[in-house]
Amino acid sequence: MSFLKKLLYYCLLAGIVVIVTEGMARVAYYAAWGEGYDRGRTGDSDEFYPSPPPTAPPYDSAVGQIIQPIRVFHPYYGHTPVAPWNEQNVMPPPGEADDAVVIGVMGGSVAHHVMPAFRRAVYRYFLDNDLGRRPVVVNLAYLSVKQPQQVMITANILLLGGEFDLLVNLDGYNETRYPVEFDSPVEPLAFPFMPAKWNLFNLTAEETLLFGRIHDLRAAQLARERAAQGGFWRHTAVFGIINRYQEQRLERQIAGLYQELESSGRQQYSLQRFGPRREYQSLGEVLEGIARFWYRSSLLLADLAELSGAEYYHFLQPNQYIPNSKPLSQEELAQAYVDDSDKNLYSSGYPLLARQGTALRRQGINYFDLTRIYADTRETIYIDRCCHVNERGNELLAAAMLRQLAPALRPAAGKAAGEPISGLAAARRPAPADKLLLNGDFRVYRRGNNWLAYVKEGCTPEERAAKFFLHITPVDAADLPPARREYGFDNRDFEFAEVGGGMVAGKCVVERRLPSYPIASIRTGQYDRRGTIWSGEFHFQE
Repeated sequence: MSFLKKLLYYCLLAGIVVIVTEGMARVAYYAAWGEGYDRGRTGDSDEFYPSPPPTAPPYDSAVGQIIQPIRVFHPYYGHTPVAPWNEQNVMPPPGEADDAVVIGVMGGSVAHHVMPAFRRAVYRYFLDNDLGRRPVVVNLAYLSVKQPQQVMITANILLLGGEFDLLVNLDGYNETRYPVEFDSPVEPLAFPFMPAKWNLFNLTAEETLLFGRIHDLRAAQLARERAAQGGFWRHTAVFGIINRYQEQRLERQIAGLYQELESSGRQQYSLQRFGPRREYQSLGEVLEGIARFWYRSSLLLADLAELSGAEYYHFLQPNQYIPNSKPLSQEELAQAYVDDSDKNLYSSGYPLLARQGTALRRQGINYFDLTRIYADTRETIYIDRCCHVNERGNELLAAAMLRQLAPALRPAAGKAAGEPISGLAAARRPAPADKLLLNGDFRVYRRGNNWLAYVKEGCTPEERAAKFFLHITPVDAADLPPARREYGFDNRDFEFAEVGGGMVAGKCVVERRLPSYPIASIRTGQYDRRGTIWSGEFHFQE
């Protein structure tokens, strides 16, 4: 037999051995885990944050992940990164002296990751509309942030002299996840209104060592994933079997260390670590409390914005576990969807937030539910089992946010370069505080620019039970929501108790926030099943 024939023979034999081995490995993989081998289990690096934002943390392109910095506990912010690139550490942000329209964006990791696309969308809007002042978009968002961190960050920046024209809050996921996270054995004891991860500080020496070992194992996981993503062998089921066994071994070791933490007495209560004691009868009760807390936090942010001359916008972020919110692709079902208790947690928590969001709208907050912005998007958007999206998803999210923010940017268009204003709210026509507008059954006052106050001496329960109507006609009909344009006015009807009305010094008092756009007139009053009880109209242009 010639050398060439021998070479072909051994090559053919080697090929048969490889094919047979791979086939047997795929059969074994299916027998062990009940599913066929898919190289996608190791991840495709180009799916994870393909381009770092301009002010992003160090970025590992081999893994496609943002490198996590060291964190400390800030007395106001909760856990925060120690890194000069994080704009929470650059205080205060530019103000009126810089002739900039300053837009602060806050929230968790979804808000942090959307920043590059959002910045591009804002800059493009200013260029396309030839606005006279330049935009500065300040990233105040970071991983795991949840209320009350947004409130504390904003208040501290304002105290330090920072100024904003627009405050944008994009959140939702962390509210449902971190207050009830069960990844560690102690989380059920943690006070749910603390910033996330609060109980991972003030550890004993033994607990510090255990967490150090857990950190090392997590680093080993990351190194294994990096090697798997970059290697040719991840295409083979032989590699898949070895890789998955290693993955399970590391997870077992980490789970064992958490069990050691539990047995080391970490469950013991400590006010410094866990916050005030709060007993709950069920997970649903915790989520209800968190949703109400989230609602009050958003109202407080709106008040801080108003006091500083800024406009406030609140967006509920999308999530793949919300029913019918997106037709999930095969890739998303494989890598970004967990059909277990996590799914139930999100699907239980989000409706509570959405309900409180409706209450925010009734209070006149610029609140928008973005949970269905991907409802007609069939391409892959979600990239992990939490809530994060790829570059296309961030572009769609940024565009949805800008569509709602655009009316608030318009006041800047008429300002000449260098003309100082402290915020977009300052561009509106001022009104005296507590100006009497109507003298009906309830006296109706305007307080500042943004509030109506209804006041009556000694009103009866029946008078408080009657519904109020509030019809607002803007100067520019384009400011109306699309569904209201055919009617010519915005309907802000409300109930006394529903929006926080109560008794103050023997008087019935209820307040309603006005929309940010210039108002031509309001018509308001009360009605019941018999008809109108009282009504009045006021024209602001008179």
